[in-house]
Formats: sequence, structure tokens, C-alpha cells
Amino acid sequence: MAPADEDSNEAPYVVEKVMDRRITAAGKIEYYLKWKGYSETDNTWEPEENLECPELIAKYEEARRQKEFKEAKKKSAKKKLEEIAKPRGYERGLQLKAIVGATDCGGELMFLLQWFGCDEMDILPAAVVNEKDPGVVIEYYEAKSKVVEKARERSKFAAYEEVGGGSVEPAPSMPTESLEEMMQA
Repeated sequence: MAPADEDSNEAPYVVEKVMDRRITAAGKIEYYLKWKGYSETDNTWEPEENLECPELIAKYEEARRQKEFKEAKKKSAKKKLEEIAKPRGYERGLQLKAIVGATDCGGELMFLLQWFGCDEMDILPAAVVNEKDPGVVIEYYEAKSKVVEKARERSKFAAYEEVGGGSVEPAPSMPTESLEEMMQA
């Protein structure tokens, strides 16, 4: 018999679907195949180089990439949820060290807070911080206030006044400017 006759007598094996993929110890890719017209028990692992179904392989690989992407996205979302679930702010039982900054978040004033004994910072609503640590809030506003800085500068020099000839003498009295006058200056 001729080789062509032998091939025609054999039952044709046609790949119905690529079910899985693995990489062997030798580094070769093999696909787990479902054969058309055969049961699941007849599925086999076949080396990539023996296959003549590039469309089915491409379809399987695209589906596998999509699945991996979705799993990675879920894992990332789960990690973010775990971070959110961690105790924050005063729930950690730490003492407030300082307010590092402030921002407007959707119309609500928020403070960036630094804690004693911790490198992590938190963002909390100003109303909560005002209630728990009003002294620290006052310190923050004083440090940031231009009016207070001007008042401090003036109070440093208010005790002395320059008189003719370049000599410095104590001033007769402290400045009597009102707060509004200081803000306009």
C-alpha cells in the first residue's frame, strides 16, 4: 500500500478545542486538546509543533490572557480593600504629632496628619481633628498664618526703636494696630 492509502484509512483527528496549556521541564509548550468526535477521556497533551490549528491556539491564548488580566485586577482590588480596611487615624491609638498639610476634598477640609511612633500619615476630615486635638490645629494655623508671622516680626522689633544718630532705644510702647490694620499691611 502507498503511504497516501495508509493516511486515508486512519480516522482523522481534528482539534475541537484547546483546553489547557503547560510548559514541560524541557521548556516546550504543550496544549491539552479536545478532539472532535471523541469523548473527554480521549483528550491528550500534544506539543505545539505537532499542531495545525493556529486559530484555535490564538483563541485559547487570548482567553487565557483575559483571564489572567481579570485575576490580576481582582487581586489588586482586594489588596486596595485590605489597605482601606486597616485602622486609620485615631483608631490606631497613636498620638498626633503634627498637621503636615491641608486640602479641600469635595468641599470638605482635610488634614494630612503625622503621628508619633509611626512613619505612615493619614488624611482625616478637619472636623474630626478639631474635636480630638484642637491645640494641634491652632498650632498649624498659627504657623501658616501670615498675620501671625507679621505680628511675630513686629513684636521682635517693637521693643526697640531707632532714634537720630543711629542709636537704638527701647520703644515707648507696643504697637497699637488693630488686627484688621495688620492684615491690610
